Amino acid sequence: MADRSSGRGPLLLLAGGVVVLAVATLLRGPVALLAAASVAVAVGFVLAVPPLLRHDGIDWDWLPDRADEVPPEPGIATLRRLLAPTATDTGAPAQLQELVRAVALDRTAGHGVSDGPLADYLAGPPRRLDLREVDTIVTALEALPTRSSP
Repeated sequence: MADRSSGRGPLLLLAGGVVVLAVATLLRGPVALLAAASVAVAVGFVLAVPPLLRHDGIDWDWLPDRADEVPPEPGIATLRRLLAPTATDTGAPAQLQELVRAVALDRTAGHGVSDGPLADYLAGPPRRLDLREVDTIVTALEALPTRSSP
């Protein structure tokens, strides 16, 4: 037969604590109750906080309002740098022009572009583009036939 007294131990301990607290409150007044509550809060803090501070295996760095912004993907970061270079980045316009040239040659199967705003851009010196010019060049690149089209 199982020993039932092991389940009663914590219950008896709790009941004894409540009785001692009631007697102390009756003898000393509400100050004893306040002291007991302070001890209970301190013990609860000591027992509850360390498990909460343990590493839980989750990377919480993704949360908003961080000090550091998440860096964009390398290709997007390069494109952003090429389209809106800083004043000290003098090589970006030439790199953008080479990128546009490579896309145009790829889409035309190496034949190049002979006329239109895309041809004018590729024939001229590298320069910074405004948003309207970027839109014109992208539209011209999209209009080029692909290798799979007749």
